[in-house]
Amino acid sequence: MKIHILTDNRTSKRGFLAEHGLSVYIEHKQTNILFDTGQSNVYCNNAVKMNIDLRETDFIVLSHGHYDHGAGLVYFPEIKKKINIYAHEDCFINRYAINQDGVSFREIGIPWNPDDREALKSNIVFTRETYQLAPDVYICGEIPRTHDFEEIPEGFFVGDADNKHQDMIKDEQMLVIRTKKGLCIFLGCSHPGIINCLTYVLKLFPGEKIDTVVGGMHLNSASQLKVEKTVQSLIDLNIRQIVPLHCTGIYAIAEMKRIMGRGCLPLCAGDTIEI
Repeated sequence: MKIHILTDNRTSKRGFLAEHGLSVYIEHKQTNILFDTGQSNVYCNNAVKMNIDLRETDFIVLSHGHYDHGAGLVYFPEIKKKINIYAHEDCFINRYAINQDGVSFREIGIPWNPDDREALKSNIVFTRETYQLAPDVYICGEIPRTHDFEEIPEGFFVGDADNKHQDMIKDEQMLVIRTKKGLCIFLGCSHPGIINCLTYVLKLFPGEKIDTVVGGMHLNSASQLKVEKTVQSLIDLNIRQIVPLHCTGIYAIAEMKRIMGRGCLPLCAGDTIEI
């Protein structure tokens, strides 16, 4: 299996672009998967640089309904074959984040609606439960919260301009691929909590081992204590390698690298790993 980082907050290679967002292209056996699309056409530009033909994509998975993961879908190249786009039923609702002034809000949802995009609407498959996409390829459905130290993220809201309430971000889903070495988990932002996510995977696949974790872990503004608990939990889960991206945060990535050593691969846009 080859994993290509198309979009990330960072890049270290000449000619590649970066943005606040995530997009990963996965080649698994005879199946090509696009996991998230960032917020613009950056993933398309970087795919060209990496000699990846996005027209060969077999299906697309949107991890959740934030602009930095799904807004770029409208830039996906037009192709003749039908491609299913898998997303939670709440992926396209109105979403907001509170600004630093603690009073005003900004829109952070996906800035287009399937009803306005006929070419995309017919391809979207809404899911809420665990769903098998292909042999050994799954999306997990809604993720339960079981660890107290991974609290519900504050500052996120749903509703409309006049009536907002806290967003529980129930729409976030993981992509799970079974490999010879174990399960490989792809995460958008881990809003439900990275350890909650991985604990749920082990519940869904009893007796199996998590080998690799790739994606955002939403620790950018986490306290030192939470980062320490998270890293220790990753060690306790005996995960062979992690690839922290996007919203994981520099401090958390540094701690993971310091403690896990070669088990932490801080990749960025333009990088590829093979499992």
